Amino acid sequence: MYDIIGDIHGHAHELEILLQKLGYQKQHGIYSHPLKRQVIFVGDFIDRGPQIRETLQLVRAMCEDGSALAVMGNHEYNAICYHTPNAIRGGYFRDHSEKNTQQHRQTLEQFKGYENEWTGYLEWFKTLLLFLDLEHIRVVHACWDEPHIEWLKLNYDGLSTEFLDHATDELTHSDIYTIVEETLKGKEFDLPDGTFFQDKDGNQRNACRLKWWAHGNQRTIYNDIFLNCPDNFKNDSISSMESYHQYDEPKPVFFGHYWLQTNPIIENENAICLDYSVAKGGILVACRVNFDNGVLEKQLIW
Repeated sequence: MYDIIGDIHGHAHELEILLQKLGYQKQHGIYSHPLKRQVIFVGDFIDRGPQIRETLQLVRAMCEDGSALAVMGNHEYNAICYHTPNAIRGGYFRDHSEKNTQQHRQTLEQFKGYENEWTGYLEWFKTLLLFLDLEHIRVVHACWDEPHIEWLKLNYDGLSTEFLDHATDELTHSDIYTIVEETLKGKEFDLPDGTFFQDKDGNQRNACRLKWWAHGNQRTIYNDIFLNCPDNFKNDSISSMESYHQYDEPKPVFFGHYWLQTNPIIENENAICLDYSVAKGGILVACRVNFDNGVLEKQLIW
């Protein structure tokens, strides 16, 4: 059936090792499985790692050959916005700030001298879906929120200039902005005034990402539902008046994005994160999914 692979971030060597462990074989430069299994990539192919070009060559070849499917990650979306001029408001759809440029620097440097090739990949990124809703499983990069997905099913028809203008305009088109941001980057909640933490890149953050996949009966303290929850309130109890998004649909959803640091485990059988920080000294993880006699079997492999 499917082998769903987490965020790669330019680590083609690790990707090839994982594909081979999963039984995929390379013929004419393209990996495929002798039993016709398909890989599903959860996005974030670029930035950070040492083999971004090689990663894109491998992933795109598999997708075009039919041996893989892929959804867009926030890094692919950011790249499109970074390189697309905003003819309406001027500049680009993603600001060329030092922070944004630094996040994208490895990709920019590795494509020096290959600018036409990079332009081709940017166009390919635009063809990637924002989610997959298949017969037995779902895949999204960061967060499955059913109303957001339903809106995208009805209204999304690709990253046109008009759509990008709406999706990057938090003031005028806040609904569209929120739908795209949360689908590709997750839900965040502001920390109390004066509270912050430093993210993986050393940037100061005053909002925490929501662990929307956490079981409802395991949501007791803030540390249960927020990633990187600061020490000064992570053990505080969640009030019964507070409500945070959680996934409780019967169809399992697979996603990446969250830079988990623990040993790979399935915390929630119906909402499974596959990002275990390969770009920060972690590991590249896949979930092998089989549908047998009416039962969906899942196995983490790395």
